[in-house]
Amino acid sequence: MRSIVCWLWNGRGYRPEHVNVVHRMFRRHLAGDFRFICITDETEGFEAGIEVMPTPPEAAALAHLRTPEGGVFPSCYRRLWMFSEAARCLGDRVLLVDIDLLVVGNAEPLFAPTADFVGWKPTASWGHNNNRIGGGLYLMTPGTQTHVWEDFNGQESIAEARAAGYRGSDQAWISYKLWGCPLYGPEAGIYSIRDLNNGAKPPPKDAVLIQHNGSTKPWTSRVQWVKDAWR
Repeated sequence: MRSIVCWLWNGRGYRPEHVNVVHRMFRRHLAGDFRFICITDETEGFEAGIEVMPTPPEAAALAHLRTPEGGVFPSCYRRLWMFSEAARCLGDRVLLVDIDLLVVGNAEPLFAPTADFVGWKPTASWGHNNNRIGGGLYLMTPGTQTHVWEDFNGQESIAEARAAGYRGSDQAWISYKLWGCPLYGPEAGIYSIRDLNNGAKPPPKDAVLIQHNGSTKPWTSRVQWVKDAWR
């Protein structure tokens, strides 16, 4: 069974209605059966078809950790639970997604790779010559690459990844442990909104998914095509 998984927690302006929109976009653009799972402590406001999963205690225990990037940046260490053995409950193949994205084309290619873990690197933001993997979009087989979870030791591991030159919160540790893994290529149709000059350029015809990594969110955009897609 294929699953799409997102995480929602308090403190950054994300709400259940945003999850609902992402759910609808995938229902429009991904044929066949799949599960849509939101891992959260919220209990109300989700539409039918969304599986609401309470945050696992082991993940919640990492909520107090802060990213060395500073307070304006998200702390997402709880998502490292995705690499635990317990995450097998999520399905056979899992696409982890951020909530602040647009699905604008056939999403089937996102599930085409067969490797245990497939990452994505937003080159418009990070360039080509660095070893970083985005923390908000990857494909995985739960129960594999479990060393990412098992080796994580709080502040000690945060400092270890930082000393090795990796940036971000969970994505720093994932990059540190998994760099060299397969990455989504251009054929997947994944773009950052920064690839499109924050929406000044329309999405290419091959676009499938547009990440809004950064401060601009699709629900606050004034760009008409973004507003039309986020509905």
